[in-house]
Amino acid sequence: MLIPPAEAARFHTLYPSVIGFVCATIGGVDDVVDAETFREAPIPRQVQARDLLLEHSGLVSAYVDANPDAFREQDLGLVLDWQRFLRGRFIIERDLRAHTVFVTESDPPRAFGVLGLHTEILDLIQQPLPAMVDAVLLPWKGRIICDGLLSRFNVRFGAGIRRRLKESYRGAKASGIITSFDPDWRPSPPTGAKKPKTLAIRRFLKRCPQTLDDFTRQFGPPQADVEGDDVGDYGLWQLADGSVSPCDRVLVYANIIAGHDLYVFVRGRRIAQVAAPPRRQWTRAQLRPPEGWRLLR
Repeated sequence: MLIPPAEAARFHTLYPSVIGFVCATIGGVDDVVDAETFREAPIPRQVQARDLLLEHSGLVSAYVDANPDAFREQDLGLVLDWQRFLRGRFIIERDLRAHTVFVTESDPPRAFGVLGLHTEILDLIQQPLPAMVDAVLLPWKGRIICDGLLSRFNVRFGAGIRRRLKESYRGAKASGIITSFDPDWRPSPPTGAKKPKTLAIRRFLKRCPQTLDDFTRQFGPPQADVEGDDVGDYGLWQLADGSVSPCDRVLVYANIIAGHDLYVFVRGRRIAQVAAPPRRQWTRAQLRPPEGWRLLR
């Protein structure tokens, strides 16, 4: 996900100007002494010059006071916000439609929803996820952007580390993916689950055991028992974000709640979730695919 092209162009006007000002004030990095030489420098030199800005972020206020390029007040406000930057090592864990998720290595981990500039972040790193990077995150109009000067590590994670990284992502996501550095920003509160309107389902939930052994002891064997790769066909899936609630077994009962099929989602030996959709009988006309569409097989 990218910020609008006009905003990206504005960023690429402001950022070199501020870095060039800092380099001119302090003495520069090799041949980078102003905005123009910053733009022409190779990426490693740009990173060094950018780091000089971060190490002397107090000069941002001096830049705004001097306003050497006569920018508008609203542009100078964007520059002042950069004092709330975040520099560090991150694991890029997911690339979602709304943003790319950067997870810190801190304990507890934090997850940031980050937008790119002119180039998608995945196109910058050019390697499969999860990926380890050194990056700088900056505030931009209430959102978080990456300045594009990423340092990536050519590291492939084993199954154990990938599992740990996924757990870190889930833990950070549960606390809320951070999408703004604004001081008054707060993650949206989780939406509370609505109680089922069907009385029989509410009565079942009050009696539902929490372990698989207790469940089968009380209700007997299911009409269908799904394990292995076939379990994925029964899951809820977020587009581009994997399973909402991964499980390793699904039991299907047709004889517990009248008029409903009961799906019991099992993780390990514990009941993770249950679903009880109404049992439906479809007509042949309802099963006919839409015009211009063929049933997927």
